[in-house]
Amino acid sequence: MDRKEFIGWLKRNFPQSKLLRLILEKLELMNEDPFKYAREKLGTDKYGNPMFSIDVTGDIRILYSVDSKNCIVFIWEIGSHKKVYGR
Repeated sequence: MDRKEFIGWLKRNFPQSKLLRLILEKLELMNEDPFKYAREKLGTDKYGNPMFSIDVTGDIRILYSVDSKNCIVFIWEIGSHKKVYGR
């Protein structure tokens, strides 16, 4: 998914402007330094990269992994704690 498609997906899935703004702010922080604001290390993704989560609100999380070698951040899920962690 390219950047334009991703922004469209965010707008469709998070139509509340305040929540969308908070998500975009967290994504910008991750863009600056994906390790600085990580809540905890959660194991590895299917490529062997370390996985992390970052809190957006009390219930909303961003689940992502980082390929440090190639400078890539993979966004795996954005949503409620239950949706992101499957619990």
